[in-house]
Amino acid sequence: MNRRTFLAAAPAAAIASKEALSASLTPRSVDVYGVQLYTLREELAADLDRTLALVAEIGYREVEFAGLYGRTPREMRAILDGLGLRAASSHHGVNEVRESWGRALESAQELGQSLIVVPGIPGSERSSEGLRRIADDFTRAGHAAVEAGLRFGYHNHSWEFEPLPDGTIPMDLLLERTDADVVDWQMDIFWTVDGGADPAAYMERTAGRISSIHLKDRTAAGAMVDVGDGVIDFAPLIALAERQGLRHAFVEHDQPSDAIDSIRRSLRHLKSISERP
Repeated sequence: MNRRTFLAAAPAAAIASKEALSASLTPRSVDVYGVQLYTLREELAADLDRTLALVAEIGYREVEFAGLYGRTPREMRAILDGLGLRAASSHHGVNEVRESWGRALESAQELGQSLIVVPGIPGSERSSEGLRRIADDFTRAGHAAVEAGLRFGYHNHSWEFEPLPDGTIPMDLLLERTDADVVDWQMDIFWTVDGGADPAAYMERTAGRISSIHLKDRTAAGAMVDVGDGVIDFAPLIALAERQGLRHAFVEHDQPSDAIDSIRRSLRHLKSISERP
């Protein structure tokens, strides 16, 4: 699917989207945590098989990809199956949405994913006009994802909560302009707090759209730390997200000093939360 074909395609894929949204609203408990493998990018580049084996040994059962490290989707699926891991999601850039979305969806299908996510927007398109174009592209991408049996989402950073010169809040524009039936939000709780926004308030406003979250903690001074080492109270946020349709929760740390220890510590804290009465 090239850009011309993709952008010209009518969004007729809504045939199953309302049923999918209804299913996503069913309250559930996230008893299986995943990890965004960007956290482990250096370790994966050095020894992919050993690193994924450690991920499984620590206790994770789902992973989210940010690249396949030279493996084909079929090869990666075989590695994951052998370790008892599942590829729940993967990150793909805006350029892929516009130029090679068909290939991205095929890769996600082959890996066995249920979700596919765009992790950011180029700085050159962070104007009201640019974001409207992006939002329309996202809606078309979401319809194509639904046709492929997947959910589509967008992952935020902090800039989306900072007003543009015309007063527009980028995250609000994206949420309002995109089709809620086919475009989910992967809320990164750290970046939402870092942008000065209230994650709980946004969860209440966007019930049913936050199908996945990223979990990383923040000190009072703004430093990124492992889950449990900062000031964010994750227990009520996870519980609220679960009541409103959360399907996946991924641990992440952008710059860990020891990536393996980081994901181990974060999972230990999350399990302690789930065990509280």
